[in-house]
This record gives sequence, C-alpha cells and structure tokens, in this order.
Amino acid sequence: MNVAVQPLTREVVWQVPSRIAVIDVGSNTVRLVAFDLQGRIPQLIFNEKAFCGLGKSMASSGRLDPDGMEMAIDTIHRYVTLTDQMRVSHLDIVATAAVREASNRDEFAARVTEVTGGRSLRIISGAEEARYAALGVIAAIPEADGIAGDLGGGSLELVGIRKGVVMQGESTPLGTLRLMDAHGNDAVATNKAIDAALVGHDWIKEFARRDFYAVGGTWRAIARLHMAYRKYPLRILHNYEIEREELRRFLRDIKSHVSEAEILAAGISKKRMAMLPVASLILQRVLKLVSPKRIVISGLGLREGILFHHAPDELKLADPLLAFCREMALRRSRFPEHGDDLMRWIDPLFRCESARDKRLRYAVCLLSDIAWSGHPSYRAELAMDQIMLAQVLGTDHPGRAFIGMALFVLNGGSPDNAATERARALLCPQETARARAVGLALRLAQRISGGTKELLGLAHLNATDQEVTLVVQPDGEYMAGESVQRRLDLLAAALGRQSAISIDDGPAAT
Repeated sequence: MNVAVQPLTREVVWQVPSRIAVIDVGSNTVRLVAFDLQGRIPQLIFNEKAFCGLGKSMASSGRLDPDGMEMAIDTIHRYVTLTDQMRVSHLDIVATAAVREASNRDEFAARVTEVTGGRSLRIISGAEEARYAALGVIAAIPEADGIAGDLGGGSLELVGIRKGVVMQGESTPLGTLRLMDAHGNDAVATNKAIDAALVGHDWIKEFARRDFYAVGGTWRAIARLHMAYRKYPLRILHNYEIEREELRRFLRDIKSHVSEAEILAAGISKKRMAMLPVASLILQRVLKLVSPKRIVISGLGLREGILFHHAPDELKLADPLLAFCREMALRRSRFPEHGDDLMRWIDPLFRCESARDKRLRYAVCLLSDIAWSGHPSYRAELAMDQIMLAQVLGTDHPGRAFIGMALFVLNGGSPDNAATERARALLCPQETARARAVGLALRLAQRISGGTKELLGLAHLNATDQEVTLVVQPDGEYMAGESVQRRLDLLAAALGRQSAISIDDGPAAT
C-alpha cells in the first residue's frame, strides 16, 4: 500500500547535554538504544537487542505471537528499568509493522503501559516508519541521493531521497518474518509475493540508477558475509559500498561464497541466518526494480531517525564529519582551536583540490593533536586508530582511511608501515601520497608552532610548481633550525618539488 510521507510532530525538545533513549518494538526484535546528546554527533552509550519474534505468525493469524508477546513484555520491562538507572531524560517506546497491524495490538499496548509504570507505546504509521528510516540515513550521510530501503520482520519501507531531502515513500508488506510465515521455504511463492508487492510503484523510477541505502539488521548481516567473502580490511558496516552487479552475483548463491566458519566469525546468529534466504530474495527483486549504481549500507535507521527528527535545525545543517572532528578535538587535544589555523597555514600547498579533498584535509587539521598523550612509540598508531576504528559519520571508508593515514604520518609514521595495511587497502596510490603530503605539512607546522597561533604566525608557506618555500619573518629567523629544515625537505620531496627557506620583511600569510 502506498502511503504519503507527512511531516512529523515533535514530542521532545533536544537539550544539550541530555540523554535520550528509544525502545524499538519491531516485528523481529526489540532493541534499546541510548545516546548522550553532545552536539551534532550523539554518543551511543547502550545498544542491545532481543529476538522476540512478535510478528512471526502475523501472516497466518493476524495476531502477535503469544510467546513473542511474553518475551517482548519482559524485554521492554527490563529496558525501561535500565533507562531509569541511566537517568534518561526522554524515552520513546515505538512499535512498527507487526504491532501496527495486529488485531490484539490494544492488548499488547495496555500490557506495555502496565509493566512500564504508565508509559505509553507509540504505534507509528507506515508513513512515519518510512520517514524515520530515511532521516536515519540522512543523519549520517547528508548528501544521500537515491532510495533508502529499511527491511524489518513485518515490512519493507522504500523512501526516495534527493540530495539529503526526504521525498516520496511507501511501506510494503515485505517483512522477512511475514513472508516466512506465509510461504515457508517456497522460493517460487515468495518471489511471486515480492513481485506483487513491488509492482506499480512508478515513483521509484525518479530515483533509479542512483544509490540504494540498505537499512535493517538482516541486510547488514548480508553485508557482513560479503565483507568476509571479499576479505575486506575494515569490519565497519556503516558506509560499506557494494557495486550492484557484484552484489547480485553474491546473492544468487551466498552459501557457495561463504563458509560456515566465516558465518560464525561474522557474528551472525542462527535466528538471523534463518532469515537470510528470504532477505536475499527481497534484495534481489529490489535491485532489479531500483537498478542502483551501488548499494551503501547504512548503520543508522529508524531509531537514529527519531533522534535526528528531534534535533534543532542548526544541528541538522552541521557537517557530521567536521562536527565529529571538532568534538573529538575538544575532548582529546591540548590546543583544540588550533585546527583552523593549521588549515589556513597549509592552504598554499593544496590550491587545486576538490571540495571532497579539502573537507578531508580540514578534518585532519582539526584532529591533528588528538594523540599527544600517547606513548611516543605508539603515537602514530593511536592517532590512526582513533579515526579508523571510531563511530565516524559523514565520510566513506576511503575518506576514513585518508584521515587515518594523514594522522599516522603527522605523528611520525611511514605510510608503508605494517600498521597502515588496513588504510592502504582502502586507498589508491595517489590518495596515499596525498595523505602523506598533508601529514608532512602539518608535521612541519607543529614543529614551528608547538601548537600555538603566535609562533605559527612567524612563518608562512609559498608554493610554486617547482618549489616549496618557508618564508620566515626577520624576528622569527631563529625558528628555521635543522629540525624545521629536515621536515620541510621531506614535505617538498613528497610533493615532487624543491625546498627553500627565505626571509621576508612583510607580514606572514594568514
């Protein structure tokens, strides 16, 4: 059934600092997520799910599964107790497709209110579910452009996104548990049901041949298996990208590509594994309909979309990557305000760069001091791992690797070090070379400035196609010692140019 995506009402005002939690009562799982609200990037402090299977008999009975109800009630009771102890300032208990469509939903909602001390269960519409899922994608990928697909146990939401704006969407009856209940292991009948539910949605053609943003635990499980199949160097699902034809080949026969040992190593439960065949069928049919350029796995979905919906407009407009970097710098740097000075100081070396490259360079500048407290022997690895292994939003995996590599070099590491193997696997040689140049430029700046704006102002850089020149003011000539000369030489060589130091009577560049 097509549903119009309507603007949602706000039930809570985003207050910083504060703590907010969402209990997502889904057809398959009940999950609690809790966040500390710290600016643009909420900090996840708790994340737990229970496989309750509320919707596993919906297709045949129209009612919530009795055993699933008991388990869900106990789980919700426990989760509410946990949020009370966490001093959560706002708790949202939301239910999706299975509860929404069940004939005994009022009974279930009343029991939730009873065991939670009067808290109400918010049963959201298909339109709200679709919009929240899309907002979750946009919260992490502001430039998202294509279709978001959120697969749950009771429904599949498909929502068009045009350059970060939620457009048309729909909720379809294509949940994994629903199809398994209706058709069991009959792949032919399942495919017919999928095709029937997807036919006639002409609006999707407007978003075809763009990106498809896959949301939902079962599709993420497929991505984990694909990572194992590719021997992918990073075990981070968010922003993992797969080309359409590659994924279609993989889906046709997952079992021949991935061993049982790899499935266990990927941390996929038996309950989740049981849903993979039908989830694969749905995804294959959706790929045929949408015909996307690539599939991007979103680590964020409905729950984060609810959180993002509550955020004030000024936070929604903030760049999530740069906001993350600024917040990390405030927590871990000696001189968190120095990043902007460093960015301006090395600008002359990188005049001809794309907007993406400039943004990544800015991120490195903001994070330039985060590893200062680490042991000198491991400072480079610490700096790199703090970005490579962090919950970073707003950049893809190569972007994450670029920042990590530049920070590694900035802190004295060599790009061909064994510790950089993961990052190098995600970068082409040109990107690795550029990351090295950014790291060396900042290493020179830090040697001159010691993290202070005043000393950095005693010198500036000029760059031509042949030469990189450190221009020193007369009263700062003493700054250009042997150590500075050595770092300047390394930087110039990395850029394929000669190095020089000159004295300038004029003011330093700003």
